[in-house]
Amino acid sequence: MYCFVVAYPNAPGAKFDFTYYCEEHIPLLSRLLGENLVKVEVRKGLSAADGAVAPFICMANLWVLSAEELRSTLDLNGDEISADIPNYTNLSPLLQLDEVL
Repeated sequence: MYCFVVAYPNAPGAKFDFTYYCEEHIPLLSRLLGENLVKVEVRKGLSAADGAVAPFICMANLWVLSAEELRSTLDLNGDEISADIPNYTNLSPLLQLDEVL
């Protein structure tokens, strides 16, 4: 199993619409990933461990069965996914694919 991590670094002036993200963007990703998607988790950053400002305003984990199928989906639908980002944030996400051990 693999986990596709999408992290939005916190920054001064950051905007993030969690309602839109959870109700519109995540369902878009779920539809595009289809049977490959096992689980989705969205987290809102509250603070760093020491109480400072959270380094990430939002993090999402998307567990998938196949890394190759994920890459194919992103290649085929990347423009549609990217075009939706301004609807909920002014940040650029950091992307990482992990193997779940």
